[in-house]
Amino acid sequence: MISKCETSAVFIANKPLQDFIDVVDSIEDLGYQDLFIADQALRKNIYAWATLAATRTNKIGIGPSVTNAYTRNPGLTAASMATLDELSNGRAKLGFGAGGHGIDKFGYDQSKLIGTMKDAIDTIQHLISGEKVTSIRDEFSLHEAQLEFKPVRNKIPIYVGGRGPQLLSLAGAVADGAFLGGGLLSSSGIKYAQERISIGANSTDRDPRDIDLRYLAFVSVSQNKEKSLNAAAWFISMLTKRHASITALKAAGAEDSHIQKVKELGDIDSISPSTLLNSISPELMDLYTIVGSSEDCQARVGELVDMGIKHLTLVPFSNEEKNILEILEIFSDFNCISN
Repeated sequence: MISKCETSAVFIANKPLQDFIDVVDSIEDLGYQDLFIADQALRKNIYAWATLAATRTNKIGIGPSVTNAYTRNPGLTAASMATLDELSNGRAKLGFGAGGHGIDKFGYDQSKLIGTMKDAIDTIQHLISGEKVTSIRDEFSLHEAQLEFKPVRNKIPIYVGGRGPQLLSLAGAVADGAFLGGGLLSSSGIKYAQERISIGANSTDRDPRDIDLRYLAFVSVSQNKEKSLNAAAWFISMLTKRHASITALKAAGAEDSHIQKVKELGDIDSISPSTLLNSISPELMDLYTIVGSSEDCQARVGELVDMGIKHLTLVPFSNEEKNILEILEIFSDFNCISN
């Protein structure tokens, strides 16, 4: 028996619509607290899918995980989230981050990332509360902007997504919670994240215990462990090579040589999953994933809960044996979900 923890899920919106509908129609009965839709790159539209989820569910939180201030102007994000909040009867939640690999395609300058995110979050909060906002930056601009309708709530929960020290401190300083990015699933990674959150919270006289911490875990279930590892190999290679905070990975216990081996890979889009997997050390893989048989995954969840994780946000990857819904069903059976 695993001690109770809360659990939510992220759906990467590059799958057939029916796959998403199957998850939406089951997720409340499975006991998940929230369903988030990844808003990165040129995938299917987050707000179209979130609207569908809002109209087919009754109690779970719904929103993007994560959107950003570059590809979406914060004014439009505020209007979209307030609309989703109305559609869902007050269940919208906003995941907000740097944009990850989704920004690469557009060529935005992210040299002032933290300032951009802080101003964007401030803008969204003020707009949803009914205020008029002027915010002028190179990254986005709003001039005397105000929502032309009254939101059903004057505050929507905002979760900052990331793993770097400055991003986590920003979450502690201004957000309701944090999506603690992949790569922190170790006792030292958890300690690092909590310390950075506390630094940010203390800087604005907040209690760090009030920040809702959600640890991202890439999950796949298969009796053949290699199949479940292969399912996540490209995503973990991409994160480590292009976007992961080296500071965060090292704080979580990753070795330099293991990180460098992945960074030295060529074009990962043209490398087979099995070849990518051979370049990822088991130790590095464990910082991102919960994979293997159902028994393996249940044991790993128990370890993470014992380390102090109170909320897991699962990012499921289908494999040759299990689809996304089947994987979420298996995790639901672990008795770690608070219904």
